[in-house]
Formats: sequence, structure tokens, C-alpha cells
Amino acid sequence: MLLKALFKPHEALTDHQRELGLKVLKFQTIAGSGADGLASGGFLAAFALVLGASNVHIGIMTAIPFIMQPVQIAAVVVVERVRNRKLVAVPSYFAAYAAWVPVALIPFLLDVPNPGAVTLLLFFIAIRGVATAFVNTSWTSWLRDMASAGEMGGFFAQRLKVSTLAAAFTGLVAAVYIDWWKGAVPESDVIFGYSYAILLGSILLGFGSVSMMARIPERLMTRPEGARPPIIRTLAAPLRDRNYAQMIKFLFAWNFVTYLAVPFFAVYMLTKLELSLSLVVGLGVLSQIANVLFLRVWGAFVDKYGSKVILSLCSSLYLLVILGWTFTTLPGKYALTIPLLVILHALIGIASAGINVSTTTIRMKLAPQAQATAFLTAASLAANLGAGISPLIGGAFVDFFSVRHLEVAIEWVDPTRSIDFPAIFLTGYDFLFAMAFVLGLFTFGILGKVREEGEVQSEIVMDQLMNETRENLRALNIVPGLGSAAQFPITGLRYLPRIPGMDVAAGVTAYQLASSTKQAIETLTEANATAGQVQSRVNRAIADASLEAVDATRHGVEMAFGATEGAVRAAADVGVDAGTIIEASICGSLEAVAEAGGDPLDAVRGAIFGAVHSANSTSLRADSVLAHSIEAVRHTASHLGLTEEEAATHAIQAALEASENVAAESRAEIRDAAFQELSKGTG
Repeated sequence: MLLKALFKPHEALTDHQRELGLKVLKFQTIAGSGADGLASGGFLAAFALVLGASNVHIGIMTAIPFIMQPVQIAAVVVVERVRNRKLVAVPSYFAAYAAWVPVALIPFLLDVPNPGAVTLLLFFIAIRGVATAFVNTSWTSWLRDMASAGEMGGFFAQRLKVSTLAAAFTGLVAAVYIDWWKGAVPESDVIFGYSYAILLGSILLGFGSVSMMARIPERLMTRPEGARPPIIRTLAAPLRDRNYAQMIKFLFAWNFVTYLAVPFFAVYMLTKLELSLSLVVGLGVLSQIANVLFLRVWGAFVDKYGSKVILSLCSSLYLLVILGWTFTTLPGKYALTIPLLVILHALIGIASAGINVSTTTIRMKLAPQAQATAFLTAASLAANLGAGISPLIGGAFVDFFSVRHLEVAIEWVDPTRSIDFPAIFLTGYDFLFAMAFVLGLFTFGILGKVREEGEVQSEIVMDQLMNETRENLRALNIVPGLGSAAQFPITGLRYLPRIPGMDVAAGVTAYQLASSTKQAIETLTEANATAGQVQSRVNRAIADASLEAVDATRHGVEMAFGATEGAVRAAADVGVDAGTIIEASICGSLEAVAEAGGDPLDAVRGAIFGAVHSANSTSLRADSVLAHSIEAVRHTASHLGLTEEEAATHAIQAALEASENVAAESRAEIRDAAFQELSKGTG
């Protein structure tokens, strides 16, 4: 009787039930993701390699869970007949974690490395894939009822954040444990360390997650109006919806491209680069931390601007990262290999955060509520089919090209010697990464045909990255002379061919610069720092950014904009001596840009635009902010190589131009302040 009540759906969820369900869901996510962190990614790849797996086996291992997803068709039939998603999801979830127990026991049954051991691993992964197909079909639809339509982006971003942190923590702990285990036992016993970790994760965390899932309430499924259509017609409905069918096509193509390369990242680092498991998993954790940091950003953007634009931007960044892997060897490890891996993992974490949130929400938003199960299943099938086919091709592709290479070298010859510089060297995995990048370019055309209600242009979102508090800003190309920045927020890149992802990487850099500036100023203000300390801190932050991420000779506008944006918002938040903070911050930013080789007029323009835009969305008076900003420009004029009159005139002109894009009240304040400053100069 108690079991029947536990699995019985509710006609409607009360606020108390929903609140309780969301609380349990958080712990269920932590436990389930923690278990997955012990038996997935780099950890599972390392386990498979010790069992004797080849690149082809790794491809098959990656593909099997996705290839099994057509089982969702049968799962849809079951869910539609039973009309009880919890009754389908919970037993299937239990079976998925139970499959890891025999996997962990393989080394106790067979000597390794052994082809039979690899076969058993693949078999139980297939069993888990079938169970997961039933979980996905029922669980995704069930979750949809837990979030309101206008908060889906934030809801799923928060859930992804929790799951990512849990998986990162357990994965890193397991990797450190394995590296310790390797030094403590004979080489023949190393494999047992993996077994103990997998057993611990599946029994304690996995089964614990199952028990918590059973406690989450389920709302009764919505029935379609009229007579129930035949099951074949239900399954075909998503394909008859032209817009949804286009999205299904994109999901297939995108997952085909990404899973052609991504599953081999860990294997590449373990075998070709010969990195330790702790370092490989540690880099993965770095990626997950970056993922978590930007889940809130992308989740808020999805709710505000729509899923499609975020998906487009983050996909382009993801492709740039895939291409970047071809430069991690030239042809072997070199001084920049590890730094480049760090950058690539951070960027792919940022990109995957946006992709995960936006793909989850867009397919839910476009699915009719009464037919959500069938529509979401079709989308999941397409994504899994693409992800299932490509690793099989990728594994064979790597083995084929492992004995072939393409080299483009630059040679310097003088009377005493000749020196070769390897400009391009592609072999094995490099060919795979390059091919994935090229194929990925074609997916943007497919995504462009998807229509989402309320979608906006990517430029708006890119400019929003420069706003630390994520208020609604207009595009940076409102600044005269930056017209081509509609596609790229980095001014200098307008002279180059479009590079997918470069615009997003630049926008992320500006976002982080504004955030860092704001935090630095708040910290110094709380410590009663002097204006000189504030100015020095801002100067140093921008100098570091110019060395690490951006070319100040071209990007002075963006750097000054981002720093001033953060400074004014920090001044508004602390509310103490805001004018001094603003002046010191702008002086620091202008001096830093000038010292880094940036154009002084660009720096002045960027600083003024940053001040005007941030003042428009804070409690500070726009005229006061502008007056302090122009005063800072006058103080810094000699350092910029300008006269005070030249610097102030340029700042006033920029202020008048920026005022065209703010609220009417602020516009009047800015113009009055600008004319007052102009009269000072003429007087």
C-alpha cells in the first residue's frame, strides 16, 4: 500500500509538494552525478585502456549508450500506456546503476589486459544504455513539470551546476586515489583500484540517488484533447512539425560533430601526451568549474533572450576549442602544451554550459505540452543517434591516420645552418579534430532555420557579456567606428576572416575583466583603500588582461569599456565616495591601456561609453558619473599624450553619442553635464 502511494501521480502539485520535490531533487542530482563522475569521462577511459581497449574500442564504448537510445521508442509506448513516469523511471534508474557492479568485478573474473574483459565492459555498458533510454524518456518529461515555463533556463542551469560540481569532485578524488594506488601496489594489481572506486560509486551514490528519485512527486500526465491518436502517429508528430524537425536535424548534426572528437580528448592526453590520470581529470575539473561559473550567466540569458542565440554563440566557441587541440603538439609536447590545454579546457567548459542549458530548454519550449513525451523523445533520439555514429567513425579514423601525417614547415637557411619551424603538423587525432571543426561549420546553417519565439540577435547577447550584473545593454557597435563589431566585439578582428568562437571568447574576456575590476574595487573599498590603491589595482588588472587575453593596440575600446563598467557598478554598490572610486578607476584603466600600446582616443571613448551605460542602470546620477569620468580623463591627458582640452572634447563627444541609447531622464542629465563640461573648456 505504501509502495502504491509512493508511485501514484498527483492531479496537481501543491506549492509544498513542489518545494519538497525540488529539495529532494537537489540531493538526488548530487548523488547521481557523483556516481557518474566515478564511472565516466577520463576515469572510465583509463579503466578501459587498462583492460586492453584500443581506439576503436573507445569509440564503441562511447557510442553504445547513444546507439541504445532508439529503445526510447519502446519507452514512449510504455509511458503512454502506463501514464506513470515514476513507475518507469525509478526501476530503470536502479538497473542503470546496477550494471556498474559486474563491470567493477571484471578484473576479479578475468586476467587483464584481455579482449574478453573489454567485451564484457562493452556488454554491460549496452545494458546500462537500455536502462538509461527508459530513464531519459520518462525523467525528462517528469522534470518538465517541476519548472515553470519562464524559469526553465535558470532551473536547468542550477541543476547542471550542482551535477557538474558533484561529478567533478568525485572524479578528481577517484583520479588522485588511482595515482596513489599505482604507487602503492604492484603493476598487476593497479586495475583493482578502479574496481573499488566503481563499486563504491554505484552502490553508495548510485543506489542512494535512486531512492531519492522515488521520493520526488510526479504530476499526472496531461492527456491530449480528443481521442488518443495511434502510437505511430504520436511518434511521427515531431517530424510533421517543420520547425521542430529542423531542430531535430540540428541536434543530430551537432552531436555527430562533437562526439567525433570529444570522446578522444582524454585518450589523447593519456596516450599521446602521456599525462597522469590526476592531471587529465584535473583539467576536466577545470572545465567543469568554468562550466559552473557560466551556468548562471547562460541560464539567465536563455530566460531573457531565448535558447537559440545562446546555442549559436556557444557552439561557435566549442568549435574553436576543437580546432585548438590540433596545436597542442608540434609534433610532440612543447612548452605551450600544458598552458594551451588549460585555456582549451576552460573555454570548452564555458561553451558546454551554454550548450547544455540552451539545448535542454529549446527542445522543451518548442514541444507541445500534451505531446511532450513524444517530441522530447524524438529530439533525444536524434541527438543520441548522431553521438552514437560518430565515435565509431572517429575511432577507426584515428587508427587509419596514426601512421600518416601532414606537415607544413617553414625553413630558414643561412650559410652555416638551416632551421625548420613546424607551422602545421597533423597526424592521428589531429586529423580527427580538424575534420570535426570543418564539419561543425555546416551545422550553423541548420540552426539558422530553427525559429524560436522571442529570439534576438547574437550581438545583443555578446554585448551583455560586458555587463557584470547582466543588465540589458545595447550592442557595442553603437560606438561610431565600430560598425563591423556587430559580428565581433573585438575591434581588431573585423579585418580578419570570421573565426567561429573568437567573438564569444572575446566577450567572455570582457565579462571577466568587468567582474574582476568590480570585485577588486569592492575589496579595496571595504579595506578603506586610498584612491591611489584603487587606481593601481585597476591598472594592474588591465595590464594582466592585455598580456593574457587581448591585444590592447587593437582592443583599447573594449578593455576600457569593461573596466569602467565594473568600476561604476562597484562604486554604486559600495555607496561610499563613489566619485573618487570612479575617477581613480578610470585613471587606472586609461593609463593601463596606453601603457599596453592602445590608442588613447579609443581608450577614452570606451571608458566614457562604459561609464554612461553603467550609470544608466545603477542608482548613481548619470550627470555625476559623467562629470567624474571627464575629470579623470583630464587628469590622465598628459599620460595619454593629449592636451586636457583634446581629451575632454573627445570625452564629451563620446558622452553625447552614448546618450542616444539610454533612458530619456538619464539622457537629459548626461547632455546637461556634457554641455557644462564643454563650457569649462571654452571658458
